[in-house]
Amino acid sequence: MADIPAGRFVMGAPPDADAQQGKPRHEVRIRAFRLAKTLVTFAQYDRFARATGRPLPQDDGLGRGRNPVVNVSRADMLAYIGWLNRESGRTGFRLVTEAEWEYAARAGTTTAFYWGDEPDTRYSNIRGTDSFDRWEFISPVASFPPNPWQLYDMAGNVWEMTADCLYPDYAGAPADGSARTRPGCTRFVVRGGDFSSSRRGQRPTARAGAGEGFRSTSLGFRVAQDMPPR
Repeated sequence: MADIPAGRFVMGAPPDADAQQGKPRHEVRIRAFRLAKTLVTFAQYDRFARATGRPLPQDDGLGRGRNPVVNVSRADMLAYIGWLNRESGRTGFRLVTEAEWEYAARAGTTTAFYWGDEPDTRYSNIRGTDSFDRWEFISPVASFPPNPWQLYDMAGNVWEMTADCLYPDYAGAPADGSARTRPGCTRFVVRGGDFSSSRRGQRPTARAGAGEGFRSTSLGFRVAQDMPPR
């Protein structure tokens, strides 16, 4: 887990950004928290599944081990997190909020991507045609350089589930970094783009939605944790 410092940042994209980008821009304050440096892998999830008698998710021939676990639903993800809280000897594990995710993905940078203003297949698993694009689909976690806060795959590889319900924009969104939810929510915010994303999908402001039971080879998750008392 990486310790993510408390701070403030401007969340969202400018008014002229494309429709996939979250808008309007607004300032958010974030409490210190912890975030897994990598996505949950097949190896980690399979250990949980075997311990609890759950079926192993399909890898669709892409491989297991250090690959990010895919073909798991949001309910599966929450079950894994509940098991982690019970079995690890630690507590406070949860899904990351949308605001926390964007804050961590930016890692204090203000450029379009944490490495600069242009997409680059040397830094993320995205759609590309150059010699650096070694994977057609998912890639093992930590195959690309981390961002300044030592978080891997915060752009590309697979979309990442968050704790937030999907709203069309940020009007009325919390300013304290907490999750935006509502009773009976059926679609939740996913962030980060995937292996097929181009410029727009891998931006730290890009957002999409997934239902509670949705499973895909392009959707995974990473674990957040409340900051333990010092």
